Amino acid sequence: MTIIATTRKVIRQGNSLAITLPVSFTRAHGIKAGDDLAIVANHILRVIPMPEDREDEDIDTRRGK
Repeated sequence: MTIIATTRKVIRQGNSLAITLPVSFTRAHGIKAGDDLAIVANHILRVIPMPEDREDEDIDTRRGK
């Protein structure tokens, strides 16, 4: 697994704030515009690509799962 460490600017998207995803991350996970992503946040924000067959399942937020 490759670790991607980069900085991103927060941008305004309508009434919301957004960040862009690194192209290398989107390519590695096959993410396209309109795809659903799980977001898990406390003091760390985790973006989890959701395979189409897992969209309705609960997200396991334990370490590495």
